[in-house]
Amino acid sequence: MRHIFFIQAFLIALIGAIHIIALKLYLYWLFPWLDVFMHFGGAMWVALAAMWLFSSVHRKLTFMRVLLIIIAVSVGWELFELWGGIPREANFAFDTSLDLLMDVLGGITGYAVGKYLLSRDKIIPHGTA
Repeated sequence: MRHIFFIQAFLIALIGAIHIIALKLYLYWLFPWLDVFMHFGGAMWVALAAMWLFSSVHRKLTFMRVLLIIIAVSVGWELFELWGGIPREANFAFDTSLDLLMDVLGGITGYAVGKYLLSRDKIIPHGTA
């Protein structure tokens, strides 16, 4: 379980640092594809953080629950962007669809990594890893 904690903590720190740098240097406008990677990484973090949180309170988090959490957070983020007045491109529907797709793919990847780490933690006795 501690592996998930450290990986998700590292991931959110990395995403935060990249986001701050991207805003200061206008990288989102210079490299529009950067947003795709940020959505993927953000959703991966959400999945890992949810799995860590649920594991911490000894509750099982199924794939469907992770997927529902990812969808809820993704739609919430898109609404935040819309209501927050973040400039929208002319291809709003395509951009939003791509963001949601990358969120789902990142969430699935995060779930797979989390399941692997949880299974590995159960196999390796404490004190040997």
